[in-house]
Amino acid sequence: MNNCKVNTIALLTDFGLKGAHYVASMKAVIYRINPKIKIVDISHFLTPFSVVEASYILKSTYSLFPEGTIFIVVVDPGVGSERKILILKSEDNYYFIGPDNGIFSLLINSNPSECIIVENEKYFHKPVSNTFHGRDIMSPVGAYLSKGVSMNEFGPKIYMKDLKKVSMVYEIDKNCNEILCTVQYIDDFGNIITNIKLKNNKIENTEKYLKQNQKITIHINGIKHDSVYKSHYTTFSKNSLLIIKGSTDYLEISINQGNASKILNASSGDIIKIRFD
Repeated sequence: MNNCKVNTIALLTDFGLKGAHYVASMKAVIYRINPKIKIVDISHFLTPFSVVEASYILKSTYSLFPEGTIFIVVVDPGVGSERKILILKSEDNYYFIGPDNGIFSLLINSNPSECIIVENEKYFHKPVSNTFHGRDIMSPVGAYLSKGVSMNEFGPKIYMKDLKKVSMVYEIDKNCNEILCTVQYIDDFGNIITNIKLKNNKIENTEKYLKQNQKITIHINGIKHDSVYKSHYTTFSKNSLLIIKGSTDYLEISINQGNASKILNASSGDIIKIRFD
């Protein structure tokens, strides 16, 4: 299943600033096996344990990388338990390594893949720690995969339908005037990224189009907030709440030159209701 060597491994973790040495340890293990590989850091500042954020960031970034890139995702609150470690290969020829805890949910829904369970200890860094499978299992497996070792060598196949999925609420009323949705991510600007996806100005899988300056109400934590749909930040006054299609094509709740997440008291994983007036 893996017939050629690849040049890039990309890392995504929730290790944070004080976990920089954990990231360095993973890179060290990879370089010892394949010193010619390029390693790219996607982010190491995800909210700790947030499978929702990891799934969103992975889906939003992976296709920008060269074909064949291997992604190692370590957001792993179940490390040391009986949870599985997986290798997935997507239809568009990318590889993903990480725990079976829902981080691959968006990939499974949109990009059917081949998948195996990592079990072959021949390819592990030993001794294997009960608390750092990112270093001792995922990193060496990724390095060997980058050198052309077949996916079949690492373990048995598993059906995609049997993988765990993260629960993200997404409910549309029959008239498509109201959507109950999930906050997937909040960036450092305080932009609240929902799981409502747009194609041009049309809500995906519906006949609902959003119009410029359309009034929209946001219901979160029992409080109603009035907003409008805009195409650019500069079309709205400073410190005003707006809805915009973000760079990843998901609907975002923002404040022009302000922090929407603080004003609305929102966090990733929150459920919010959006009504289109």
